[in-house]
Amino acid sequence: MSSDFYTYEELLARAWSKLPKKRIHRERWQPPKPEVMISGKRTFIQNFNQICDYLNRDPKHLMRFILRELAAPGSIEGNMLVIQGEYSPQTINSILQRYIRIFVRCPVCKQPDTFLVKEKRMYFLVCAACGAKCSIPPIL
Repeated sequence: MSSDFYTYEELLARAWSKLPKKRIHRERWQPPKPEVMISGKRTFIQNFNQICDYLNRDPKHLMRFILRELAAPGSIEGNMLVIQGEYSPQTINSILQRYIRIFVRCPVCKQPDTFLVKEKRMYFLVCAACGAKCSIPPIL
């Protein structure tokens, strides 16, 4: 035998040295908490546009989801969402978390790097991280 052959351990060490180093520091994706203010019989989400920008979603889409979940009328006024009725910050936050789970996070890789695509009459969630394409339920 020639001395040109490597042992299994040498080949394994060489392969490990060629692999990229793992990323130890991971950023945690954390959307802003809704700033809820109740005044009279109306609830205001003061940072509504900031939340929509962070989620990369159309404010009208998120508004329709929140209003449907609450079964309440409302509108966008300036940078905030105005909802008719009194709703606690916990209620608004749980609805926002449900929206993120259904319409923002990829069901395959759980990354938030997604966008909505409308094809014919259906909406699809397309993931920029893994390339998955999943249908999502309509907001009636």
